[in-house]
Amino acid sequence: MIKTMLRIREQGLPILFRWFIIYSMIGWFYETMYCFLTSGVFRNRGFLFGPICPIYGLSILLMLLICYDSNISFLGLFFKCAFVATAMEFVTSIWMERIFNRRWWDYSNMPLNINGRICLGATLLFGILGAVIIRYVHPAIERFINRVSNETMFIVGRIVLIVFLYDIVLTIQVGIN
Repeated sequence: MIKTMLRIREQGLPILFRWFIIYSMIGWFYETMYCFLTSGVFRNRGFLFGPICPIYGLSILLMLLICYDSNISFLGLFFKCAFVATAMEFVTSIWMERIFNRRWWDYSNMPLNINGRICLGATLLFGILGAVIIRYVHPAIERFINRVSNETMFIVGRIVLIVFLYDIVLTIQVGIN
């Protein structure tokens, strides 16, 4: 675990991109399941067409980069993760509303919210989930990925990058029209 957290700051872009995509897909799955369980309807909650929610990938990536100290307590990790997730959610909400003239989430009906962009409940949940991912899930994912050959990761990474960029371009084109 100590090695994992200290090495995060030394990773190259392909590895950081890999983690971004993995956590973006996990975030999309979480959002899709949450919406299904609360509304009974399957909906793509991401702004992209594919199964990716970049806000989750970027949030976890920032958490990994900021929370590199493996000696931090779980409570300290929780607070750092909660801060990162809440800041990302607030900034992303404003940014996406300005670009696409649409809100992807609204916490107005939740207690202790700020302009419906963030709320205490989401902050607490994302703090807990972030700490669990950083402390337990990420090391397991990293061990699994390290077993895959570099050649395979290179090929898969290039394919995913092309599909991801195509998805972004398509989303922007549809959003502008």
